[in-house]
Amino acid sequence: MCRSLIVPVLASTLGMLPQVPSSRYDTAPETFTANLQAMGATGGAAAATIQIDIQRYTPEHDRASVETALKTGGYPAFLTALRKAPEVGAVSFGEQKWAIRWARETRSDKGRTIVVITDQPVFFVGGGRVDAKPRAGYEVALIRMDVDVVGLGRGTMTAAARVRPGGGAGVQIDDYADKPITLTTVSRRVK
Repeated sequence: MCRSLIVPVLASTLGMLPQVPSSRYDTAPETFTANLQAMGATGGAAAATIQIDIQRYTPEHDRASVETALKTGGYPAFLTALRKAPEVGAVSFGEQKWAIRWARETRSDKGRTIVVITDQPVFFVGGGRVDAKPRAGYEVALIRMDVDVVGLGRGTMTAAARVRPGGGAGVQIDDYADKPITLTTVSRRVK
């Protein structure tokens, strides 16, 4: 299922919006804690807490490589380029960790939008159903956080996603889940 909510975020993440210099108070390395809530197709809900640890933001060269791969070779080339990019952080849930290969921030007068992409799916929400769709092709996860100047905010998570060219912004995100995961509370941890 295509999530048009995430499309503008990935488009901006892939470099279509300018970067504004960081201040010393809100630049990597930084860690965020996010409370997530997933709603099932039948109305059931699950809640958990994840940690997003960003050691550094993706350098321009790696951003350009991944963007070019998506435009010229579609999802297979995007996935290859993403996995070749250096690890820039990790998403953690309990004892499990997933490497972040893409971390970008876009600034506004109200705060920042931070998007991270892992090189593996994090959860397959709804994957345990009898009529669940196949998991093949949903090989990354995407997290978007909108935080204010002190690092508090909300966000969304596509825990198992497929990225492909197309749509009005040039990028489409297919979400394995029936409904997006909501990050109800995001907070930047002060070190």
